[in-house]
Amino acid sequence: MSEEIQPLSKKRRLSDSSADTEPEKTKLPRKEAKMQRAIASFALHPLSKYRRACPTYKEPHELLSFSYDNTRSIQMDDRELKYYYKPCISPPPSLFTGFSEQVRRDHTINEHIDGLTTALSHLHARSLKVEADFVMYRGMLTRIFVTPFSLREAWSMNATRIGKTVFIEDNVTEDKLAERLGSSETHRRMMYSGYKFEALSVIDAPPESLTPEQLQSKLSERLNTIVDTNSEYCSVFRTKLGSHSIISGAEVDCTDRSKPAEFPNRFYRELKTSRILDSEKAHMSFNRFKLLKFWAQSFIAGIPVVTVGFRDDEGRLVQVRDFKTREMPRMVRDKPRMWEANRALTPSTGLSLILALPMYSCVAWANVRHF
Repeated sequence: MSEEIQPLSKKRRLSDSSADTEPEKTKLPRKEAKMQRAIASFALHPLSKYRRACPTYKEPHELLSFSYDNTRSIQMDDRELKYYYKPCISPPPSLFTGFSEQVRRDHTINEHIDGLTTALSHLHARSLKVEADFVMYRGMLTRIFVTPFSLREAWSMNATRIGKTVFIEDNVTEDKLAERLGSSETHRRMMYSGYKFEALSVIDAPPESLTPEQLQSKLSERLNTIVDTNSEYCSVFRTKLGSHSIISGAEVDCTDRSKPAEFPNRFYRELKTSRILDSEKAHMSFNRFKLLKFWAQSFIAGIPVVTVGFRDDEGRLVQVRDFKTREMPRMVRDKPRMWEANRALTPSTGLSLILALPMYSCVAWANVRHF
């Protein structure tokens, strides 16, 4: 990628008539126009084929990080990096508190992968050479990883080639947009509870750098923090899956300590929420579905710990538990109807099909669909 990478497009509202999921069409020769609509696909069945040796996955190496501030503007710094400090659950705080005061990100604006391309442009401006077969956010890799065990969850992606690199983004359909916005009041409250748990679990300075008085002040302040989903800290990293080099980006919830110069991901932490596990069925569902996604997201970004806040039906935070990423596959090993880490990695070799597509820079897009 010797040329400077620019954002693929200006931000557009998905509800606008011009804001479809493909760039504005450009007239092409008939043969090229036909190739533009190429579909990449790979067979999922039988699932037994994923028991073969899986490709190696190289530990992610952070290239740089950036922040979205509260106006959703990109800042090439760590201003939104938060620091973990375990929340107090005695008495249990409500994860629904402040729901009506929250500041919600406008999901009708399609940001594409502008954050990633802006970060790559920043690296180019510093004369740092960055090359990869693929550029995509972690969410796209996660979907591919969990596909063998989530066959009822459809997805589609858009891809375009610039030079030797394929850029992949989410194909935001109307159904996907509705999911992000929340289909009901109950759904929106559940979504909010995750952000509230984050607010109750972090502070804006390394705990070790604070005096006891300063720490107590920040712990008191966070109880009344207004949730703003515009703000976000992102890590941009390079990794390799089998023979494919990948540059990816991931939102990072917090870190356990002051950020080191090398491999800061080893101290990052994911924050998640779940309903309390009060039955055998709830345990099974958590291990089969939620734990799979927690593992995939954390494994891809090289994050070692996932902290889960468990809430009751009234939204009260009643338990906080840490799960080590490397131990999650062992928790479900040899259990019926569960997932396997090795089999999750194997279908990602379908990326080879995308590399073979005859795509054209910023014009030809491929829809990668899973039904």
